[in-house]
Amino acid sequence: MTGALVPHANAESMSANVLDDHSLLTEQVLLLDLAGVSPIFSEHYQTLLQLTASQASMTQNPASTAPIQEPDIALIQEHITSYWQSVLPQTMARNGSADMLNDEAYRRVLRQVSALFALDKQLTWETLTLDEKLTLGQTHPIVPTIAERLLLLGDLDHALAQAPVYTEELQQAVKGFQRRHGLQADGVIGKQTLFWLNQSPRKRAELLAKNTIRQKRFSDSLAASYLLINIPAFEMFLVEQGQTVLTSKVIVGKASRQTPLLDSQISSVVLNPSWRVPRSILRKDIVPHIRKDGHYIHDRGFDVYDVKGTPVVHSPEEWQALASSHFPYYLVQRPGPKNALGKYKFHFDNSFSVYLHGTAEPQLFKKDNRALSSGCIRIEKVDELAQWFKTRLVKEPRLWDKLAPQVGRPQWFTLTEKLPVHLVYWTAWLDDDGRQQYRNDIYHIEAELTNAVAASMFFSP
Repeated sequence: MTGALVPHANAESMSANVLDDHSLLTEQVLLLDLAGVSPIFSEHYQTLLQLTASQASMTQNPASTAPIQEPDIALIQEHITSYWQSVLPQTMARNGSADMLNDEAYRRVLRQVSALFALDKQLTWETLTLDEKLTLGQTHPIVPTIAERLLLLGDLDHALAQAPVYTEELQQAVKGFQRRHGLQADGVIGKQTLFWLNQSPRKRAELLAKNTIRQKRFSDSLAASYLLINIPAFEMFLVEQGQTVLTSKVIVGKASRQTPLLDSQISSVVLNPSWRVPRSILRKDIVPHIRKDGHYIHDRGFDVYDVKGTPVVHSPEEWQALASSHFPYYLVQRPGPKNALGKYKFHFDNSFSVYLHGTAEPQLFKKDNRALSSGCIRIEKVDELAQWFKTRLVKEPRLWDKLAPQVGRPQWFTLTEKLPVHLVYWTAWLDDDGRQQYRNDIYHIEAELTNAVAASMFFSP
């Protein structure tokens, strides 16, 4: 992986471009190493570190004639290019390898990953503990350490006095920190805030590196218009011709009923949808409600059918008794204000029976942790999304307007073209202002999302 030994006397003859690009090359290799792409980048990183140390030694002692080992810069760059050509074939074919470094957003990630990694080398990031929540005006020995970490992570713009008092100035910094981590920005330091304060700079660098690779790979074959759901961020993005035209909070599946990661295409929109309750939801959620309250079926607007599709009617007491034993029926919830899907459903093919829709419980969008559904995605700004579809893609927008008031009847509308939809899992990124954003690993699958590639990619046959 390395070239011949050369003495310091000849080190100045090394290519000026190599020296100028050394820092940037090291940042690229570090990102790929932290992202878990291949052990080869760990080797390259150590080699580049040795070069840096040798250059520093030469600067401090110019008279030294001790040899340094010049790395094979061309080989390292070739391995970087090979990796990106493999995972971003369309981008690289369209723009070439230079495009990666012409991307200021990517350069910004490289700098921040490198800075976090360097910070981790300089400090010991000990685990902080609290017996109870810390609020404004209280005192605690860890307050100065919290202030120091917020300063190092960029949430506090100047050092505070080394006092154990939780001041208003520090509280404002905590609120900014909480917003960057998808937490309730209440300034109260509790379990979740402390969890993120305890995440070391190296852990942050790894998350940012791994997620950057995922996002780059995702963007390689994107259409100009698409809809994206970032599951752990509880957020939807509607992109039209490369521009984000709508963002919305969403509700996703519980940890026990996870929203799947998938790519599909929205092919139709249902106005005033009915809802045929899946057997799993019927068994786990609906039947227990019926068991407690025999009026539940009527009050929630359900029609009940047997296996032959024949309507079934019973008294509330009979429903309760049936729910306490065998319940051999299926339920369909009629359209209307109580319907669990809300006013709109956006259908796309998938093997998980999930889709996008509204909700009859809009108050749930006020929660910070919105992993609350049985797998489907509920959209807060569902009316705006539906209007976009009507205006841009619905084949019969006039019929839509005509039938919209008929709330008791489902209406299916096909589209002039399908819209790609992507359900992704990104727990770290840089926002438009260049700030690091992190989100909880709500499904505990971060470690399972690998970026590794075959080692043979880097070697000629």
